[in-house]
Amino acid sequence: MKFGKEIQSQQIPGWSHYYLDYKALKKIIAAANKSIAETNSLLIEVMRPADMLSSPDESLHRCNRPLSIPTIGKDEERGPEFQRSKAMFFFKLERELEKINAFYLQKEAELKLRLANLLSKRRAATDRLPADSEDEASSLMERNGGQSRRGSIPWIRT
Repeated sequence: MKFGKEIQSQQIPGWSHYYLDYKALKKIIAAANKSIAETNSLLIEVMRPADMLSSPDESLHRCNRPLSIPTIGKDEERGPEFQRSKAMFFFKLERELEKINAFYLQKEAELKLRLANLLSKRRAATDRLPADSEDEASSLMERNGGQSRRGSIPWIRT
């Protein structure tokens, strides 16, 4: 199975928008070997409106200038069309990485909130235990791996 198909087959349903747009990046690479007219139409096709949100003028300017990263001699010999495709590829790749990072940060925040909520419920449940049920509280502690109610997870403030 080809790599692009493999990525699609292993995506979590509902999260496909947050995965790397491998197909679009592959099209940009293919565009590097095509004529100017074909390159322009392909580059426009693979860019989404969200990719241009920062500033359309800035985005177009960034796409039209050569990258300032070190290149192998053959890259420079390929001409401005190749340089433009290369710049577009790295611009698109950066947007994809930003999209993925934002998604992971969102999921991390959601999980931290859920964990804090669960810890709060656990704390409330153990606080409701009568004082004479220390045996039950001890068994609850044993089931939780001996962790205390407060401060068991350092990055969650209790």
